[in-house]
Amino acid sequence: MTTTTVDEQEEARLYDELRRVLEDVEEGEQRQKMLNHMIRQLKFAKWRKEQLRRLDPYRQDRRPAALWIMLATGALMPVVLFSIFIWVSLWVE
Repeated sequence: MTTTTVDEQEEARLYDELRRVLEDVEEGEQRQKMLNHMIRQLKFAKWRKEQLRRLDPYRQDRRPAALWIMLATGALMPVVLFSIFIWVSLWVE
């Protein structure tokens, strides 16, 4: 699965960046701020990976045509709803 590989690469990159930041920044308040920032990024990457892993069975069953239909429907829905709104407002007047 490419998403898992990408997620693992992202997490590894964040850990490497955390290690470099800890080596570069001196002790004190600045280091604590950088640590907290990097920890938040790592937690978010881990959360995102878990969320995407839960969606994997649904994504594997979809065909490309079904995905294109879903995307087109989602993109055209605001246009259709706005058109209905205009027609109803003209009808009410």
